[in-house]
Amino acid sequence: MTRPAIVVAGLSARMLAESAQRTGGRVIALDVFGDSDTRRAAARWEPIGDPATLALDPARTHAALERASVLRGVIGWIAGSGFEACPELLHTGIESLPLIGNSREAYEAVRSPTNFFALLKECGIAFPETRMERPSNPKGWLCKHSNATGAWHIRFADATDACARDDSSGTYYQRICSGRSMSALFLAAGRNATVLGINEQIVVPNGMHPFLWRGAIGPIPVPPKIEKQVHYAVQTIVAASGLVGLNSLDFLSDGEHCIVLEVNARPSATMALYDYGTRAPLLVQHIRACRGEPLETLEATDRQAPSVHGQLVVFAQGDLTATHAFDAQARRLGWCHDIPVAGSSIAAGTPLCTVSAACAPGTSVDAMRAALTARAAAIEPLLKVSHERSLEYR
Repeated sequence: MTRPAIVVAGLSARMLAESAQRTGGRVIALDVFGDSDTRRAAARWEPIGDPATLALDPARTHAALERASVLRGVIGWIAGSGFEACPELLHTGIESLPLIGNSREAYEAVRSPTNFFALLKECGIAFPETRMERPSNPKGWLCKHSNATGAWHIRFADATDACARDDSSGTYYQRICSGRSMSALFLAAGRNATVLGINEQIVVPNGMHPFLWRGAIGPIPVPPKIEKQVHYAVQTIVAASGLVGLNSLDFLSDGEHCIVLEVNARPSATMALYDYGTRAPLLVQHIRACRGEPLETLEATDRQAPSVHGQLVVFAQGDLTATHAFDAQARRLGWCHDIPVAGSSIAAGTPLCTVSAACAPGTSVDAMRAALTARAAAIEPLLKVSHERSLEYR
């Protein structure tokens, strides 16, 4: 009997592929990088973009989805990051390959800046002062794009001419606010939602990118008033938009207020902080929620005291080439992910891999940051040593 198969697609499909693999079904992975751990988790992998551009190729993606749709046992596909730039692909019209995720209407409710911030205003949810037109004095404002991800698109509005108004790009402007960069991973069922955890985002400046997303730590404790505001924001947004499945809310916290920034209307990278151990794979919960099953049946193992997990993207400090030796050593570590396949070229300043850590409940954010930083520092020297050794044996 043919096992059910699920298609996962995005800039990087590794996390989704590994979660799908835990369900016991076959996995078809479509992404840009084709990392070695992605390929190990999948029965089949196809490239749908160029790693140098950090973007999906719409034509290649649609063609790959069409090829996957005729495979035996395929029940549908799940979209990860990258589709913000080409949302038309989320509703491809491939009848035999349904999207297991949000409807077009729900997606537009939270991803269209005009719709989303009007919704927040109507519901009394705090958010930064936002304009669709460039402020006459852009100092103190950020320029953002709704069709991007990972904060690569965020610029200081007075620092570049690239933020000129473009009606087709989803460009908008927000006044800079202070606060900790945070997120909440939640599971939605159209009218109600369950917050799976609140996380601290690791955001760093990187060249022209002042707020680049590099990782996250969670779950973390927050003051009761912040927790209450986060739950209210999630429940209200879900009820108003009809979101389903795994999604995440990005917000700032100044200790007194939850200031909402955006919703990622898809499984976010922070699902890796919660998808482990004996609990049901989060992708199973995502699929069930998208099918309309009540959320109460999905949380049987989620009430135990949770460990604190963290993840950190490692960026290459120089131009590098991945080797077989590095792949083997990185796999043995157990906490290195998104491992480039041997022969891959990694340009300076681009993602090299991801490191993770797990600590006992109650571990501080600072302690987790230190653990992640130490692991990140060990990666590039390991790659260089592996490369030198591979040359010795030629």
